[in-house]
Amino acid sequence: MRTLSTRLKAVLGVLVLTTTAFVAVSITHPGKADAAGCLDGSNQQDVSLPSGSLRYPSSGYFKTTSNCQDINLSGNPWYSQNVRAIKVCFRTAGCQDHWTNVKGSSWYEIATNVKDGTEYYFKFYSYGKWHGLVAD
Repeated sequence: MRTLSTRLKAVLGVLVLTTTAFVAVSITHPGKADAAGCLDGSNQQDVSLPSGSLRYPSSGYFKTTSNCQDINLSGNPWYSQNVRAIKVCFRTAGCQDHWTNVKGSSWYEIATNVKDGTEYYFKFYSYGKWHGLVAD
C-alpha cells in the first residue's frame, strides 16, 4: 500500500505541475499595447527636470496606464550629448537597485512588467537640467 500511495502522490504532483505550467503560459496582459502602440505620441508625457533637482516630478507621482507593460524613457534630442543615470522609485516598493543611462532620443525600458496603476517617480543620479519623454 505504501508504494501505491507514493506513486499516486508522484502522479498527482506531476499533474499539478503540468497544469500550473500550462496556465502560466496561457496568461497574457490584456489591454497592454505592443511596443509601437505604447510609444506613440498620444501616450507620451514630458519630463522636464529643472537644474538643482534629483526627483521628477518634484512632488507627487506618475501613475502607470494600461497602454504599456513597461516604463519607457527617452531623452530630448536637443540634449543628445547629455547622458543621465536614472532609476524608478515606486511609492510602495522603493527605488530600483540599478541605474539606467539614458542618452539621446532612443527609448529605454527603465522598468519592466509594471502593474497598471502603479505610482512612481524618477530619481536622477546627478543635478542638472534634463528634458525627455515617458511612456507608461
